[in-house]
Amino acid sequence: MISENIGSATLKRLDYTVIGNTVNTAQHLQSVAEENQIPITEKSYQLVKESFNCKPVGNKMLKNKLHEYMLFEVIN
Repeated sequence: MISENIGSATLKRLDYTVIGNTVNTAQHLQSVAEENQIPITEKSYQLVKESFNCKPVGNKMLKNKLHEYMLFEVIN
């Protein structure tokens, strides 16, 4: 993941931008989410399972990814 000001200082057109695989995956998770749903990958679930209640959603293919991801929904 890369985060920095991107653009031209000369033209006074600098925008703070975040790019990379993590950002793309987050956007694709958002695109498969239902209303008021917070989907997370299994990797994220392993990191937060002691702090949040989650339920498995199942395997889903995310746009531009080579394999399915096991997704979980954050309940509270």
